[in-house]
Amino acid sequence: MNSRFGLGLSVLGAAVAMVAAAPAMAQNTTAALGGRVTTSDGQAISGATVTIVHRESGSSNTLVTDAEGRYSARGLRVGGPYTVTAVKGSERSSQDGIYLQLGESLNFDLSLGAQSLGAVVVTGSSTANSKFTNTTMGAGTSISRQELDAFASIGRSLQDYARADPRLSQTDKDRGEISAAGQNARYNSITVDGVRINDTFGIEANGLPTIKQPISIDAIQAVQVNVSNYDVTQQGYTGANINAVTKSGTNDFKGSVYGVYRNDHLAGDRYNRTTDSYTRPAPFFEKTLGVTLGGPVLK
Repeated sequence: MNSRFGLGLSVLGAAVAMVAAAPAMAQNTTAALGGRVTTSDGQAISGATVTIVHRESGSSNTLVTDAEGRYSARGLRVGGPYTVTAVKGSERSSQDGIYLQLGESLNFDLSLGAQSLGAVVVTGSSTANSKFTNTTMGAGTSISRQELDAFASIGRSLQDYARADPRLSQTDKDRGEISAAGQNARYNSITVDGVRINDTFGIEANGLPTIKQPISIDAIQAVQVNVSNYDVTQQGYTGANINAVTKSGTNDFKGSVYGVYRNDHLAGDRYNRTTDSYTRPAPFFEKTLGVTLGGPVLK
């Protein structure tokens, strides 16, 4: 009897240990960069030192190319600009102004050595399958900080910006409800910095736990919309995943001030499908003021 009880505890302990050691699934919050370093005639250069520097923060990654001249860096900050430099002996190649998208891996090749111009050969290739490569995990739309600044949003919500993806449509304007490819809005998932902020109780049609977005759009660095994603790290949705990452500090102090004002006089009439008529919205008043500030803690 005691041996059976001890065996049961051992099996239970092993099961708990396996569950605790299992990796947690999370949405992407970073970007990746990789490629090859070759000679001017396309030969791979092994042992070349590749340095990737984020210009605004000064953070850097140093890599060494393998036997095929390849390098790969993951966990990089979204955005940029980045400077990528490859060095082997006295040869050096550098490129500025590289920007990375959220959850995507950019392929960037560098060439070392002087290149003499010989015959020019023009080739063409189809781009129809560009979404299905070893660096992409399904169809999605990436929205950078520059695009967020350029787009207008009355509600200042992630749903408004997510509709930049043509497969998403607004099915209820008053409630902020959006549908991905015709599916129920409840099948969508919204994450910020890898943390799910969905409406757990199913009360709000916008998919959020509150009527208004719990985080200011001015604090967002980039947004990614995933539909039909086959990446195993993506989970918890069968519609669309609206994945956002927040800003992080740089070596320079930056900030912004914003204000939003709305009332019923600035809102359009509401259409009633049942009666086929329009009515004025109920009186309301909204005023939001905010400020953002970021900079270095230590240089």
